[in-house]
Parts: sequence; structure tokens; C-alpha cells
Amino acid sequence: MNISIHKFGGASVKNSDAVKNIAKILKSFPSEMSSIIVVSAMGKTTNKLEKVASELNDAKAKLAIDKIAASHVEIANSLELSGKFVDEIWSLFSIQNHITDIDERYDATVSLGELASTRIISEYLKTQGYDASWWDVRNTITTDSRHRGARVDEEQMRNYGISIMQQLNNSKFIVTQGFIGKSPSGATTTLGREGSDYSAALLACAANAQEVVIWKDVQGMHNADPRIFKETITIDKLDYHEALELSYYGASVIHPRTVKPLQNRNIPLYVKSFLNPSGPSTCIGDFPNLAVTTPMYISRPNITCLSLGPADHSFVGEDHLETVFRALSRSGIHVRMMQNSAVQFDLVFDTDQAKQDRLIHDLGSGFHTKSNDNLELITVRHGNADLLESLTAGKNIIMEQINMPTVRRLVKANS
Repeated sequence: MNISIHKFGGASVKNSDAVKNIAKILKSFPSEMSSIIVVSAMGKTTNKLEKVASELNDAKAKLAIDKIAASHVEIANSLELSGKFVDEIWSLFSIQNHITDIDERYDATVSLGELASTRIISEYLKTQGYDASWWDVRNTITTDSRHRGARVDEEQMRNYGISIMQQLNNSKFIVTQGFIGKSPSGATTTLGREGSDYSAALLACAANAQEVVIWKDVQGMHNADPRIFKETITIDKLDYHEALELSYYGASVIHPRTVKPLQNRNIPLYVKSFLNPSGPSTCIGDFPNLAVTTPMYISRPNITCLSLGPADHSFVGEDHLETVFRALSRSGIHVRMMQNSAVQFDLVFDTDQAKQDRLIHDLGSGFHTKSNDNLELITVRHGNADLLESLTAGKNIIMEQINMPTVRRLVKANS
């Protein structure tokens, strides 16, 4: 069976016109190929549901979630879906404050966005004559018990994929969720923000797919974020290794965990624009001898540098580092850069006060900490000194690391 995996993010399903556009894109797929359609929550739904998850006042939470449900009902009505189906969308959204564990409640709440978007898209495709069915991805992606950033045993994905493969025998298109999974106890888990790309890669492994296509609002993968920098260009081809490096350093187009499972099975990954499906695109695959001649650069704003050291002002030893990394694992922080001296260890990560508080709590009284916020992390690969200086001009350099062909600077704007 020829199978392709297609992932559509929140921007591509933000309203009824966007949903109709997905149906148009599906018409261009080869008739002999079956497809698994992986869909994120609509628009900014996940951000809104995050606020619901943190709201302990049931009345306020109910009001907020009703507004979210109403926006989905509006889209369903715009697509002329049946009244019975609209009632199902209303009933899908409910507050989860009966779950006492805050992280488990978070996952159970934010996952409602994906469950709703996929139900709407699946139902709309069926009304348009597509051979489509809805699939609960929690039947396929089993994770550990960690919440907000669950881990998956990637080697087991072929075994986990048996049931979805059987479903593909009955439907040409399967519409399912990104971002979510299920723990061994049956609780809903999430794979981390922007984890739908990773979901697509996992499902490609489960279904032994021939390709993965990620549909974005940009035309392929650029050498820099076109929303931030001028005169960027689309990279036609990129080797898995280079894509891994760029995603690790913070390139926003690809989720950091997406590339490796595809590389292990040599499944090509395409990045295309849902606004211009026939326009420029990027293929990430096995191109080990492909020379990178275009400078690649990444800007990550909203960065925190947390400096810590032993409370007794002793040297930073292996026992201290063991404690730090154990606490990091529990906090869910993704470290983007680190550096140490004799008495200090610096951690650089995306600003997230809740995760930072959890880290400091787990470190305990054996460490003192100091936080430096409102920073920017700039990474340049295959660039030159002039480019690096132009990107960091007028900013204070807090930290610099050079590991050719990569140069990274942690900077702060001059006050």
C-alpha cells in the first residue's frame, strides 16, 4: 500500500475557508495513494485552552470553554454540517477540573482542540464525497506517563500502527490528531508544544509511509524566518543531518524531534505551502554529500539564561551536574545552550516561568540561582563574520559559542 502522511497546522485550519482549502489540496493527491491527514487545533485554540486548564474557578472555566466551543460550532455551521454533528461538537468541550494533577489536567484540556478540529474536517470531507474516516490517534501513539512532553518508544511504532493500517484498508483518507497520545494508564498525554510534526513522523513509521508532507504558510524551509528577516530564500534540498541541527537550534519550521525517526527509516519529508501548493518547496532527505552554500540563521526571542551554582560556593562537580540534569528532565525544559565555569553553570532556554519555578524547586536548597530574562539567541550556520556582526549589531553579547560551522550568540538589546 502506498501511503503518505500530511500534516496541517493551526493556521491551515483556522476557519471554514481554510478547511475547504484542505479539501482542494487533497484532490491533487495521486489516486493510487492512501493518506493519513494529521491536523492541529484550529488557529489559536491551544493557547485559549491552556488558560482554561489553569483556571480553577469552574464558572470562569465553563464560560471560557463555551466560547471556544462556540467558535468551532460557527465553523461547523459555515461548512453546513448537520445539526446532530454540531451537537456533538458542543458536547466535546468540557472543563476537566475534576482531574487533580495539574499536568494531567493540562493535557486532557488542551487535547480537546485537536479532537474537535479533526472531527470537523473529517465530517466535512465526507459531505464532499471523500472516502474519509476519523481516527483517535491515542489508539496508535502510546507514550510514557509524562505530561506536557511525553516520550514515545519509536521502535514500537510499527506494532502500534497495526490498527490504523487496518483502517486504511477501509478508507482512502484517515483524519487524525497531532500533538496527543495516551499513557499506559489510559490518560491523555501531549508531546510538547508544536508536537504535531512529530506525530506525523511517528505515524509515518507506524504506517511504513513513502513520504511526509508538512503544510505551512511559508513556501518551504527558508534559510531564515521570513517573518523576521528580509530577502530569505527557499532551500530546495536539505540533508537529514542539517535539518536536525537547524531544528535543534530553534528553526521554527520543523519540530526538533521530527527528523530523526524519518532519517532512521529514510522517509523523505517535504515542506510545502498550503497557500501555494504548487510553489517552491523543500525536500529533507538522505543527501549526505549535498554542500550547504547558503548561510542559515535563526533568531529565538524570549530567552532566559538561568545561572546557578552550589550554595556553599564550591566548584561545580559531577554530583552537582547530576542533580541539575535530573531536575531538568522533570521540569520539561528544553535547553538550547549551556556553559559552565568553575563555580557557575548557565542554562539557556525558552522563557517559561512555570517550568523554571519547577526546576528551581527540584534543585532544592543546595543551589543559588540568578535569572536573566528578555534575551535573544542568534544562531548562524555556514555564515561569515560580517553576517554575524550585522545580526547582532547594537546588542550586548552575553554569551558566545563557536563550533564551526555554527556560531551562537546570546544577546540583549541595549537599554
